[in-house]
Amino acid sequence: MVRVGIIANPAAGKDVRRLVTEATIVTAPEKIGLLRRALVGLDATPVDEVLYLRDSMHLVDQALQALPQRRRPGFAMKPLDLVLRHSPDDTRAAAALLAAHGVQGILVLGGDGTSRLVAGEIGDVPMLPVSTGTNNAFPHWTEATAAGLALGFVAAGYAQEAIRRRKRIEVRQKGELKQIALVDAVILRPDSSAVLAVWDPDDVEAVVVTQGLPDTVGWSAAVGAALPTGIEEPRGAHLRLDPDAPRRLRAAIAPGLVADLGVAEVRELPYGVTVSVPGPRTVALDGEPLWRLPAGEEATLAVTPSGPRVIEIAAALNRAAQAGAFWLPSPTSTR
Repeated sequence: MVRVGIIANPAAGKDVRRLVTEATIVTAPEKIGLLRRALVGLDATPVDEVLYLRDSMHLVDQALQALPQRRRPGFAMKPLDLVLRHSPDDTRAAAALLAAHGVQGILVLGGDGTSRLVAGEIGDVPMLPVSTGTNNAFPHWTEATAAGLALGFVAAGYAQEAIRRRKRIEVRQKGELKQIALVDAVILRPDSSAVLAVWDPDDVEAVVVTQGLPDTVGWSAAVGAALPTGIEEPRGAHLRLDPDAPRRLRAAIAPGLVADLGVAEVRELPYGVTVSVPGPRTVALDGEPLWRLPAGEEATLAVTPSGPRVIEIAAALNRAAQAGAFWLPSPTSTR
């Protein structure tokens, strides 16, 4: 059986940064439309069963309402047996359950933070992240129909070469892995006032990234403006800020928000080389201040090549086309 999963975060694209920047609000109808198109794509592949998180807004269920008359026989949709807590724990629990059910791939609708939560639970199960969040550097910006096709063909075995291992940042204390980030870890100053998101440069002490692309937006883009770091380069980068530093850098740290930053240092960060973080500090992982280090304790950040396996859409569809996956079976002769 070819089985895939879907996790759609109803809260993605609605955080506090929309009140202080020009970030786009991704509405529930837009997410439902994305899901509907992704399901049309999946329905056109050999996928037999789709397991999905029945979220608090019933996004997948609403997308399904327009599909019954179009679904082919044998294309089954089943919600996960999961009691919602209406918190990020729902995403974590759904991801772990999908992995336990042996899905061959997972479609994730959300931002960098949603992708991070899923990646922490699924081991080597391939994921296909589609952007509906705020400052998204990790998920794909794509047409959802193509995403559904790519996920289905990879799950059916047509395009395994399109799965690429990504990097991650590992947060450790005394050698024990505590947290991960997929794109950036932003270290806040001890006197930072940030609570729900980071957009004020005065709050930021340093940034560690797996990738820094100047054509994106966010703190990883700030690193990219100083030291471009590609997704497939075997290293990360480390940026230290100082508001009084004479070296100045202009970067888009949020949608519609370009800031002038004082740069104390920017350097390549080879795999395994650690950045020390003394407490008390808060570390924002992929956009949200989630992890607090108490006074008197110390943590380390390091970029490693041990991130999730991600389906690259263009590569998957090209490989599927080369394998003849788009051709329909020839009609049986009646003679």
